[in-house]
Amino acid sequence: MIVIIGCGILGRHLLQEMPQTEERVLAVTYQSRFPAHLQQNHTNHLQCDIRSAEDLHRLRTFCGNEKLTVFYLAAQHNIDAVFSDPESARKINVDGLQNFLSCGLNIDKLFFASTDCVYGNNSALFPEFPEDAPLCPVNEYGRQKIEAENLIRKFGFTVTRLPFMFGPSLGEKQNFYDVCLQKLKNGETIQMIDGMRRSVISFRTAAQLLWRLSDTQTPPAETWNVCGDRGYSKFEVGCLLADKIGCPRTLVQKVPQQENGRFFSDQRAESACMSNAKLKQLLHIQDIPLEV
Repeated sequence: MIVIIGCGILGRHLLQEMPQTEERVLAVTYQSRFPAHLQQNHTNHLQCDIRSAEDLHRLRTFCGNEKLTVFYLAAQHNIDAVFSDPESARKINVDGLQNFLSCGLNIDKLFFASTDCVYGNNSALFPEFPEDAPLCPVNEYGRQKIEAENLIRKFGFTVTRLPFMFGPSLGEKQNFYDVCLQKLKNGETIQMIDGMRRSVISFRTAAQLLWRLSDTQTPPAETWNVCGDRGYSKFEVGCLLADKIGCPRTLVQKVPQQENGRFFSDQRAESACMSNAKLKQLLHIQDIPLEV
């Protein structure tokens, strides 16, 4: 059985991109509501708070001793929210993960969603971070994710490091992409930072790659950068979105990187591009372009 823990935007895209061969899927969410259009005949939904022993007991009872492939996406991933209340975030990002890993499920494979924030800033030595690059995060979110990664390795499972992802939410609430798209369609301007380059990937492409990674015959319990081929600033991504819908790029207003304090509380890396060479070699693919 496939179990998706934390069906936010990436989880919803995983469900949408799910191979037709999958017969039993369990979507586990903190919220009680779940988009009806993603609840296929073979998909069950269970509300569960990973901080709750009682909820995890219900999850274990539901799964029984069935062998599981798990995509673990649950996290407080809002960098500024982690910064403002690190202890509350730790209860989700570290303690909740420990609770889940220790609750007695029969997990065959587990793919943990980590982040490029664990690396810190690119340098002349590392213009693109390979998976074995030194980890020097500049914010608390990155530090908590390193702790979580160490737990994943202790249990013998797989870490996937993801960059900034872009694409529709597939839910009722609009996300950053949805808001930008609607404003551009309305002829309104959007403000995008010109800097903080990251190996951007669409949610849809990330979901497709995670499915392919999980389908390898012997998926290595290692660390994998799941990202696009090149780095983009948010300003560049905004311009690509404008091009896609045929509106003028002048609607995308450039915000200098030095002014990112207008939008953010905690630090961000000036550049955190990753290398996807190892993943492409494993999956025998040539290119991972950005889909906007």
